[in-house]
Amino acid sequence: MLNAPVLFVLSVKVCSDWSHHHTHFHWLDVSLSKRESESSSNASTQVSHAWVGLYKKPEIGVWKWTGGIDAEHLSWDTDMRQPNNLTNENCGFLYKITKKLHDEKCSFPLYFFCMTNFTLVPQMNTWDGALEYCRTHYKDLASLSTMERMNSALLEITQAKTEYVWTGLHFLAGEWFWVNGDDLNYTAWYQNEQPQCPARDLHCGALDKQTNVWTHRNCEEKYSFFCQ
Repeated sequence: MLNAPVLFVLSVKVCSDWSHHHTHFHWLDVSLSKRESESSSNASTQVSHAWVGLYKKPEIGVWKWTGGIDAEHLSWDTDMRQPNNLTNENCGFLYKITKKLHDEKCSFPLYFFCMTNFTLVPQMNTWDGALEYCRTHYKDLASLSTMERMNSALLEITQAKTEYVWTGLHFLAGEWFWVNGDDLNYTAWYQNEQPQCPARDLHCGALDKQTNVWTHRNCEEKYSFFCQ
């Protein structure tokens, strides 16, 4: 969490700038309910109310994340009658005490969160198990499809307790691909050599904690994994 209260629009600009100049930071634009564990972890050190990238389009009354995605299943502070939908309260923040969402005027200065791109799930699972977990609790197994995403993952992997960490990289029908549909233009294989005909049990991609490169592993092995 950053240490200066600012208007909502400035918090978006600062987080956007950080995503370009400090490639491991990205603005939170996914549902808090999908990132319950991550938001709780980041909010544990929260010293004040904080913007989280949530805003409402007043002409249609729909809450959205700054990435343009509709915000669904939000954790509103219903015990405090939130959102109260008062006039011009079109931005959302995380309430310090309850760690729930409130609406507020976007012109009100608050601290704010910039969030990392990935969540490292420490529990160990097979690649299929990791995929199912990520799609249930988050959005998908993480795609490291750009250098920026790779840098983000390299920061997170330092906390991993397994030698490898599963990613959304998979081999099927003669080609490697990201399970979320991202293009496979950027690669980080060992010595830049993509495995062309991997053995049948080596069709799942992981990030190597020691060498910081991609590797193909037995899909039945159990590792920690990245969700996004």
